[in-house]
Amino acid sequence: MKILTPKPFYFDNGTSAILLLHSFSGTPNDMRLLGRFLERHNYSVYAPMFAGHGTSEPLDILQQGSPEKWWQQTQAAVQFLKDQQKTKVYVFGLSLGAIFATKALESIPEVVAGGVFGSPLYTHGYKGIKNAFLTYAKKVYSIQQNLTEVETDNKLRLVDSKIDAKLMEIRKTSNLVVENLAEIKRPYFIGQGTSDKLVDPKAASQVARDVKTSQLHLYNAGHVLTINQAHNQVASDVLNFLENN
Repeated sequence: MKILTPKPFYFDNGTSAILLLHSFSGTPNDMRLLGRFLERHNYSVYAPMFAGHGTSEPLDILQQGSPEKWWQQTQAAVQFLKDQQKTKVYVFGLSLGAIFATKALESIPEVVAGGVFGSPLYTHGYKGIKNAFLTYAKKVYSIQQNLTEVETDNKLRLVDSKIDAKLMEIRKTSNLVVENLAEIKRPYFIGQGTSDKLVDPKAASQVARDVKTSQLHLYNAGHVLTINQAHNQVASDVLNFLENN
């Protein structure tokens, strides 16, 4: 089975632009449904690809990516949309992307509003994220690389040996973002699945209490709200949020 390499996308269809940031084991593909929906409603949409992502080697995320690089990419993406002469820039992020979308709202004046889906902010244990990444890595190795069972096990052991340090880096960045939540004065959308197994669903309410401008939306769904059974309602809610902000 050959899987096409994911790529960033940019849909240029309006003076207001939405930046969509993907998750730790995801790619811009997870944001494409939402992106196309917003494009049809006359928004420009940009979904960059975080460093280390979109390859057939999960280790690339752990070895080539870092919170510092991903934040630099977020800043560069906002600048790209400004260079495209967009009059308004919004930023939304899924899971890992939620950290940087929130940081953008805390620190980039040009971002007028934004929000998060399945945010890890205030989630204290990353066990669910680690297990999901290991499952993802095993799937990638079984589908995209012609490895023996022994070779796959060796690869997975290497991933397992490196992932804790990377998750610790992410957690430190997340904690710094949490410390500044009260600084957000712009409209902030929070989308959270009530059956999310990767982050603590109750943490969304804590974030909502800290961000006085927030709108909390709960969905009877799991983690990846942009593509799971909640995606149509999520898209509709995001559009309504944009139209009113």
